[in-house]
Amino acid sequence: MEDTQVREDLSTFTEDSVQPGQQQDYFGFQQLEQYYLPDGVSYFELQAMNEGQKSKFQKVTQRDMILEKGSGNARFRIDPAVERHELIIASVTGWNLKRGGDSMMFSDRNLKEFLQVANPKIVEGLELAIRKLNPWLLADATVEEIDKQIEELQELRIIAVEREAGEERSSSK
Repeated sequence: MEDTQVREDLSTFTEDSVQPGQQQDYFGFQQLEQYYLPDGVSYFELQAMNEGQKSKFQKVTQRDMILEKGSGNARFRIDPAVERHELIIASVTGWNLKRGGDSMMFSDRNLKEFLQVANPKIVEGLELAIRKLNPWLLADATVEEIDKQIEELQELRIIAVEREAGEERSSSK
């Protein structure tokens, strides 16, 4: 392959402002983002995982596979709550949150407490934002898992439509 072809292939990994032939430092990867909550004021500071953080996350959330000799069946031990919480703990680096009207300092302890008492809808939105920030996390989902999520969302949509229709009827009385 020609040298110019190699540069073109690698251009997707460098910043737009970099001139061809200018060597980059690949040891300091950092990508930060803020995830705002519905009030538009409160937010979480998110960091895309580098390779070391990705490796640590994968070790903590590894799935055990058990092969049964007699039947040949395989079983996986998957705990989605542990994976979701570990993902959030690994990626959230700060926040702007209040509790009881007072600003709450960010710490791992406070983040873990937040995850225990927070609205699941907020936690799910935070998880999705982190997954979008780390595209390699989305690559693990199989078509079957995605189809199941679509089915679950369709069921939730039906419930929400019925709930909203009921709310409209009760408010028009």
